[in-house]
Amino acid sequence: MRRLIAAAVLLILVAASFFGGYFYINRTCDKAEKLLENCLIAYEQNENPKEGTEKLEKYWSEKENVLSIFANHAHIDEIEAAISSLNTQCDFKDNKMFYEYYSTVKTLLHQMMEDTAFGMHSIL
Repeated sequence: MRRLIAAAVLLILVAASFFGGYFYINRTCDKAEKLLENCLIAYEQNENPKEGTEKLEKYWSEKENVLSIFANHAHIDEIEAAISSLNTQCDFKDNKMFYEYYSTVKTLLHQMMEDTAFGMHSIL
């Protein structure tokens, strides 16, 4: 009987940590995508997107510690590097590079959300 209780408690803990991590990652990536979209809008309207990219970089830095509990550190660092590169490209008027880093950040955020989607791969 004790083993069943211990197994049930462990199952509940694993399920709670999985669902907690899933929802936390999705909320974080959704907000980061919204901040990223604001940067793109500012860039396309010939405004300075530097403020938006700095806000995105600060937001990601704040969430990075908790994200590292649930997600792969390499993915988090890769997104952080891409955001920093996007921030650097705000100073230049080379459209190709800004859009390239924009799409890189967007793809990496989407990939992180996909990696935590429900499935046998994410559960095991």
